[in-house]
Amino acid sequence: MKIFAGKLSKYVTEADLKNAFEKFGHVTSIYILRFGENGDSFLYGIIEMPVKKQALAAIKALNGKEIKGMLLNVHPARVGPENRRKGGRGGGRRFSDPPQKKT
Repeated sequence: MKIFAGKLSKYVTEADLKNAFEKFGHVTSIYILRFGENGDSFLYGIIEMPVKKQALAAIKALNGKEIKGMLLNVHPARVGPENRRKGGRGGGRRFSDPPQKKT
């Protein structure tokens, strides 16, 4: 199961996340993604744990926990088309468009 960990401190390393998540089970991989001019304005991590029960326990325990001065935002990662947010208005004619003339 892939886990999203947001609001990371710019000082957090893969080893820090591994230490935190390994308390709940085996961690397959960890990626920290950095965005911004300095690479530290927006940071989040993707943690992969193969056992769903362990991953859910880690999410429950670590959400809101402080690591290196920042409170983590931890939840299941939304990956793949089946997990995209659904909804919206869709396509088609806008209500502000004038009706088409029939010829």
